[in-house]
Amino acid sequence: MDVFETTITLDNKNEPARIVPFGDIHIGAAGVNKTYLKNTIDWIENKENCYAIGMGDYCDCIDIKDKRFDIKAIDRQFVKDLDNIAMSQMDYMVDLLEPIKDKILVMIPGNHEDKLRTRYSVSVMKYLEESLDVHIGDYMTYFRLKFDRKQFHATPVTFWLHHGWFAGRKMGGKINQLHDVAGSYEADVIIAGHSHDLSATTSERLSLPLGAMKPVKTKKIFINSGTFMETVSMGGTSYSEQKAYSVSKIGTARLDIYPNHRPRPDLHVSI
Repeated sequence: MDVFETTITLDNKNEPARIVPFGDIHIGAAGVNKTYLKNTIDWIENKENCYAIGMGDYCDCIDIKDKRFDIKAIDRQFVKDLDNIAMSQMDYMVDLLEPIKDKILVMIPGNHEDKLRTRYSVSVMKYLEESLDVHIGDYMTYFRLKFDRKQFHATPVTFWLHHGWFAGRKMGGKINQLHDVAGSYEADVIIAGHSHDLSATTSERLSLPLGAMKPVKTKKIFINSGTFMETVSMGGTSYSEQKAYSVSKIGTARLDIYPNHRPRPDLHVSI
């Protein structure tokens, strides 16, 4: 597990801090919606007060020796690179993220990066760290987001990140498993990927802080971080198409944080 804290200074303190968790991109797979991905990166780059969190599975990293390999499932752009396909995908990912590297708070690995690391001792995350100079977390990562004290005297917001471990066909099952995490891991914002589901919920709780005689309401945010991989690919194929999974909503969630809110920053999520 990785634990760290970081401080941000907002371009406009009258606007919320915007946090965009992105993941399950699978660059190299035939179904990746590269246009939507590039538009999302452009939005992050040009939007004030906007920061990003990488949730894993940035590249597909499936080579010809992998039992999952299917030539029809590969983006035609990368077919010519079958002898060095992971590196080709990693270079492409670095070029995409270069414009927002200073806005990325952390990037955690996914199961596709971990498979390449354990099978071939090739670390996608080390390559991204060296190429983009971003903070690299672990599969499970805690971090504390603090605000510039010259702008706000605000309580930090705590994030719990995990690439994800659950799948299944029912949306309710995915979000229920994410809520179950809160029973063991305390955080203001809980985010997971892997399921390719884009969904978000909130819950509110009352607590009685030490020395207080009035309960304080706190809000928790739960996010399944979505995907950029279409369920059905024209001119290609994918495991999701072969298994007739429900059509995925492409894109990301957006978390808006209002640091000036008392007694704690106010959180709102949209998808």
